Amino acid sequence: MKIGFTADSSSGLEYAPFKHQVKITKTTIHFGDETLTDGVDITADEFYLRLEKEHVVPTTSAPTLGEVLDKVIEYKKLGYTDVIHFPISTNLSAYGKHIKRLVQSEVSGINFKVIDTKAATLVQGYLVSVAEKLASMGKNPDEIEKEILELRNQMQAYFVVDDLKYLIKNGRLSNITGTIGILAKIKPILSLTKDGKIETIEKVRTHHKATESMFMRIKDEAKSYKKVTYMVLHTNRLEDALKFRERILKEMDNVHECLVSTITPTVGAHIGSKILGAGYVILDTYDYL
Repeated sequence: MKIGFTADSSSGLEYAPFKHQVKITKTTIHFGDETLTDGVDITADEFYLRLEKEHVVPTTSAPTLGEVLDKVIEYKKLGYTDVIHFPISTNLSAYGKHIKRLVQSEVSGINFKVIDTKAATLVQGYLVSVAEKLASMGKNPDEIEKEILELRNQMQAYFVVDDLKYLIKNGRLSNITGTIGILAKIKPILSLTKDGKIETIEKVRTHHKATESMFMRIKDEAKSYKKVTYMVLHTNRLEDALKFRERILKEMDNVHECLVSTITPTVGAHIGSKILGAGYVILDTYDYL
């Protein structure tokens, strides 16, 4: 048994602060008539600077079936018996719902499994990295899936949004009402829910107050646990992300590690620049992590 792993570029693995061997399928980004491949034609830094200068709301296209097939075939040629694919939450993009059937109809001689991460950004990427660890321990695909689905329920992530127009125009936010003009005056805190949707949980008038509220929310939720991995994510807000990390290290006494990473343009196209996010994974019962 030899297991390979694939994930789409929404996982943030190309910017991950840890090593991995995952093959990444690329999302394309559309600025009007211009099409760019995430991580090939444009980097995260370039993307967010362009977003701030041009004030355009870009759109994205999921990886093609052909690209996913190419990765699976690459693994097959290398002697792998199984491939597990980790897509972005199927409640944020439907492509993960269909990819298993399509791949299985095109490629034989290798087992292909899809695990819905119910996540995005490095939260999604972290799950893939854990799956790699489990494979190195000799776990089979079904055992890996069971463990990942359990771990997924130990995760929580929040984001403070600077400009809601990206989420609204791309249809990724449903439980907030008002015109763009009115919404521009608030800095909402969004949650990546357990079923992989984005919901507004609090509306705050300033970014500072929203960030403070997000920190206290994470602190209160995670304080009773003994072993926690924290994540701090951003879109062109590195200085604030590092300050947030330092505060976690100073005020939390259960930090296993605290990861900082930029959010990939694939996700940034839907949330905009100047985002600050944070999340955690409860690891009290995971001795191997």
